[in-house]
Amino acid sequence: MNELGFVIQQRPYPPEWIFALDTPNFAPAPELWRWIKSVFLNPEHKLFNEDHFHLGAFRYPQIAVMWAKGGFKKQGRYVVGQAEKIMINASGWKKERQEEQFYQWFNELPEYLITIDATYANKANDIDFCALIEHELYHIAHKKDKYGVPSYNRETGKPNLAIQGHDVEEFTGVVRRYGASQDVQEMVNAANQRPQVSKADIHHACGICYLRVV
Repeated sequence: MNELGFVIQQRPYPPEWIFALDTPNFAPAPELWRWIKSVFLNPEHKLFNEDHFHLGAFRYPQIAVMWAKGGFKKQGRYVVGQAEKIMINASGWKKERQEEQFYQWFNELPEYLITIDATYANKANDIDFCALIEHELYHIAHKKDKYGVPSYNRETGKPNLAIQGHDVEEFTGVVRRYGASQDVQEMVNAANQRPQVSKADIHHACGICYLRVV
């Protein structure tokens, strides 16, 4: 048992070698995606979140996950997670180099990529780790058409995805499930309700959030 009140199925940790000197700074994390699917995308798990249901149609590495040796500073805060749509805005050898790197990591070109700071993940408690993962999952939204209806790919039948920013200073869904941090006073309505899971220390920064800061 842990802070969540029950066992989290085999929570994955970063490989130990990534913290050594003179080792690669990034490592593909298929085990992390398997864990995400078995926990947050699994209707039979206590931590299942219907808000992420649209992601269950995608396999790894269509949505790829990887560890970074450490985070980075952005606008005075430390970024420990980032979700992004893979877009290679280059041509010629530059394009080929970037694509080759992704193929070396994942054997194909992902549609979306979630990167997690291994140093943060290694020391974070279960609640904070889950809150971070769900924060990044919320960034990969089910795209809506011009009428506000969730849209689907006509050929594959899969949901169309899009990167989205969050409401106010945090996703309402994260606050609803894990509680509000001191930086999220605007989320009073959601925070006044008892957290569905447990209170998380949502103090970390997110790369995609800072990309959207004006």
